[in-house]
Amino acid sequence: MALSRRWHVPGVFAGELLTEAIIQASALGIKARAYVEEKTLVPDEVMMKLMQKRFEQPDVMLKGWVLAGFPRTTVQAEAFDALLEKFGLEAAKVASLEAMTGILISRLAAQNLADQNLADQNLADQNNLRVSVSEIRQRLTCYQEEIAPVVEYYQQQDRLIKVNGNRSAAEVTNELSRIEEEETGAARFIQDEATLNLLLEQASVVVVDCVASWCGPCKLVSPLIDRLAADVDEAVQERGQGDGGDRATVVKLDFDNNRQVAKRFGLKGMPSVMFFKNGELQKTLTGVKTYQIYRDVVAALNRSDD
Repeated sequence: MALSRRWHVPGVFAGELLTEAIIQASALGIKARAYVEEKTLVPDEVMMKLMQKRFEQPDVMLKGWVLAGFPRTTVQAEAFDALLEKFGLEAAKVASLEAMTGILISRLAAQNLADQNLADQNLADQNNLRVSVSEIRQRLTCYQEEIAPVVEYYQQQDRLIKVNGNRSAAEVTNELSRIEEEETGAARFIQDEATLNLLLEQASVVVVDCVASWCGPCKLVSPLIDRLAADVDEAVQERGQGDGGDRATVVKLDFDNNRQVAKRFGLKGMPSVMFFKNGELQKTLTGVKTYQIYRDVVAALNRSDD
């Protein structure tokens, strides 16, 4: 998928996971094979076990991911949310690519011909085209009926983003890549090193999330830092600035426009979250961590005042 290449993160594709399991004749692959051959949905339990095995791999946990072809049922959607929560990750944002039926049929028909090494044949071959279109239309209708409850599930949670899929692949990829960039969270952006220096002088505990538009894993860390900022603000409002172990100023800094900051503090990779106490760097977390790890560092820095 172009999006996973752009963000430099693993692409997790349900179809590929199934194919690999079947080829390897694993226990899950053997269970799934009959359903795949009959072109029916693989049981939820089998799909969730495949997904859990994939998400336990270090590349997904450390770099982030783009997921396609899953979930196909509301049971899978709910179980996947629980899986992400178990790993300490934020609930996923979901994009629904919506296109006209005629366009979808044309694209799938072309792909079907390519898969059969018939791409060089004349598309005016009506016998092949009629059979192909008939089968594809039926599959598309079944898919739309099956996926409708999943779409509704994410809509009800205000997590669904609809994208115009009638456009070219490049245009769709560009829009998908801008979704995260257009969102703002509880942790505010600071513009430059001078602003950072001022914060380090004024605040006791400062958390700085270094982000970059090209960094796929940053898109996993950023929501966790927003959550940290929101929770810290809420705790301060409830208990007062001078009480509790949740005091911190939480901000984000654009890495691309402030590369000297990375050099100054010896950052080794992206994403990086820096924790300061009384103007001095105390800890740097590189890669994707769980929310609780970020929260625990803030609590530990505040306890050092006691």
